Amino acid sequence: MAVVDILKGSRLWLLDAVCSDSQYLFFMAKKRKKKQPFGGAGGSASVSSAAVGRAAFDADRQGGVFNFFRDFGVRETIESVIVAIILAMLFRGFEAEAFIIPTGSMAPSLQGQHMDLECGHCQYRYRTGASRSGSSFNNEAQVASTFCPICQFETEMRARKVADHRSNNGDRILVNKFVYDAQPPERYDVIVFKNPNNGKQNYIKRLVGMPGDNLLIENGDIYTMESVGESSDKWTKSITRKPHDSLLAVLQVVDDTDYIGPQLQAVNWPSRWNTWREDVQVDLQTTQGVPAFHFDAAENPEMIRYRHLVPLKDEWDLIEQKKLPPRLSGDQFPKGRLINDYYAYNDRVYLYKQGAERRLVPELSRGLHWVGDIGLEASVQVVSAGGMLILDLVEGGAHFRCEIDTQTGKATLSCDDPEVQFVDGDGKTVDQPTAQTTVTGAGTYDIRYVNADDRLNLWIDDQLVEIDAAAYLRDEVPIPTWSSEDAGDAEPLGIGFANGKMTVNRLAVLRDVYYTSVQGRRNSGMLGNETNSTPGDIERLQRMPEKWDDPAAVAYFKTKKQHDKPMFVLQDFEDDRLDQFLPCGDNSPYSLDGRVWNGPNFVSREMLIGRAMFIYWPHTKNKPLPFFPNFESMKFIR
Repeated sequence: MAVVDILKGSRLWLLDAVCSDSQYLFFMAKKRKKKQPFGGAGGSASVSSAAVGRAAFDADRQGGVFNFFRDFGVRETIESVIVAIILAMLFRGFEAEAFIIPTGSMAPSLQGQHMDLECGHCQYRYRTGASRSGSSFNNEAQVASTFCPICQFETEMRARKVADHRSNNGDRILVNKFVYDAQPPERYDVIVFKNPNNGKQNYIKRLVGMPGDNLLIENGDIYTMESVGESSDKWTKSITRKPHDSLLAVLQVVDDTDYIGPQLQAVNWPSRWNTWREDVQVDLQTTQGVPAFHFDAAENPEMIRYRHLVPLKDEWDLIEQKKLPPRLSGDQFPKGRLINDYYAYNDRVYLYKQGAERRLVPELSRGLHWVGDIGLEASVQVVSAGGMLILDLVEGGAHFRCEIDTQTGKATLSCDDPEVQFVDGDGKTVDQPTAQTTVTGAGTYDIRYVNADDRLNLWIDDQLVEIDAAAYLRDEVPIPTWSSEDAGDAEPLGIGFANGKMTVNRLAVLRDVYYTSVQGRRNSGMLGNETNSTPGDIERLQRMPEKWDDPAAVAYFKTKKQHDKPMFVLQDFEDDRLDQFLPCGDNSPYSLDGRVWNGPNFVSREMLIGRAMFIYWPHTKNKPLPFFPNFESMKFIR
């Protein structure tokens, strides 16, 4: 029987999840005792009075302990307890089991001990880890402050006064222990398994390496490699692509125009979405701090583009004094910086207490790797049908465009880099892939356009648009580019319109998960840095597009890339129990997974417990009532 059928037909799984087996049995026994089998509330109306009299007479005649065990209610209770024990053992042993996530190694997909709070400036809700790490902290350490992923405002924790500033337990999940007996594991499943170096410890990670894989982690992506010829000196590589559901689960918000704080507006902080050119005019109107962009274009399209103009942590003192930082106060705005693998979940300051000593210990996410796999979300209102909606994503200087004819709904993909080739499911080259969308005529549409794993992905109103040749091939590892003629990766996202009118009411920037290929040591200050460069030098380089083509910068961006051999070799045995898998955490810099274990780097099939299925009890909410169930976070795990 499938576990979903059991979940629909039984309350046992939930009770087993939230309480121990003994508590459940006590609950069942107590419930059974309350039943009245011979009439009354809950009893059977078809039993005759004569039968009731005979039962009472026989029981009185036996007396003592026999009378006790002959009582129908007692016997039913004992039978229920025995059946409950058997069912609990079978269900928990073979079908499903409940687990709780202790740490943030799978954030943002799954939460460990964490805080779910609202930015004190822009009111964006985000999550940050609350579990302590490293030997420098003891049980008295607590999170003193966190940083918003959008505006970098530091919110100080006031746990005694603000309920949201208190730590929440990790997600409680249900794991299907039977599924891998019926079907093999699939790449990018979220799996639970025994730690190969400590059999008493359960881990949860995402499955990225399969038996028989020669695996490579490069530029944040997962590749498989094949040897060329009989020798193993030359290898070819192929990127692996996450299923669309898994991709949506790992995407992280970089910016959202619905969340622009009042202090940034007070100092006239420039909109991150702008034309950036004097010859292009797009009407920007702000209502209660939320911008809306109005396009009225002829044949030549009007475009706005995104610059990652994020306040720096040390600039907030000036901003709170209603002063614009010097780098933004001149005639020329900064040219834009790279989007990196910043994790708000890892960005916090701890208050360390030891006796009378009180000191603040920062544990910050620096974002040391450029992320080229990005996307945008837009709420667009097409005013006049027949125009052309244009979406543009840049990676390594290549513009990946999606043009949607708002009259016919036809979407066309293209790339201006001749080295990029779109391929269909059979591996055939397609010049300009097309697909049919629901954007037909005037109306409001929610659009998501993402470039990830060398594939372009398009959703309209949360429905995936099937594009046969959305995947593409690219020989060289991309590195960021910029020029005075084309801002390239300094303005990596764009949206525009031609031949009509359109209003964009919301824009959000997303990024894909970035898998680092080295161990992330939290106390080393490097956080998974793949080069010998210091974090300060890396951050400065990310903010200086005019330096990206310098030889030293090019060498930095190519470091730890263009590998000629696999990093991990996983065995595929005839005995399936010994097959080897490589797991990695979504929170890559802070995940102790197969990349960094001191012992075996793999998990054998016999160590697999099962596949994570469902978050059945996330942390509770404080609104509208304390401990209110968090229904929107109860979901299937992708």
